[in-house]
Amino acid sequence: MLVVTATSFAQLKKVETVKSEEIGKVGPFGMPKTIDCTKMGNKYTFEYKDMQFPDMNDYKKFSFEDVENTFEDLYKTIMDGFETMPKEDITLELPNYIISLKFTKAIGMTSVAFFSAPKTNTSLIGYSSPLTKKQVEKLFGKKK
Repeated sequence: MLVVTATSFAQLKKVETVKSEEIGKVGPFGMPKTIDCTKMGNKYTFEYKDMQFPDMNDYKKFSFEDVENTFEDLYKTIMDGFETMPKEDITLELPNYIISLKFTKAIGMTSVAFFSAPKTNTSLIGYSSPLTKKQVEKLFGKKK
């Protein structure tokens, strides 16, 4: 009887929890967030209000491990897009997601919106509200 009891407790293992760190958040003051970026260990997650149905509070997200400087490469790709204004969307492949960056210019202001979908179901596309260069800098923790 003692052997069975000891064996059942041996299956229980304490898991260390890692707290997530907010890198940046963009949204109207006093309102729910529009988009945020958090980091947990080596994994970055972007969560944003899906603007496909703006009246609903539906949030989409994409995440990735920061392997070979992926986080900084994404930031640089976006910032380069503000300078070059690509005519076509920039599509990027992450291990579990496909994301597209759509740059637009209206009333003299350039903005970018994220489109993302999990690789397992690319029909679940979500898209963020457009972000200005300053908002992208804030999202990536470059400006407070």
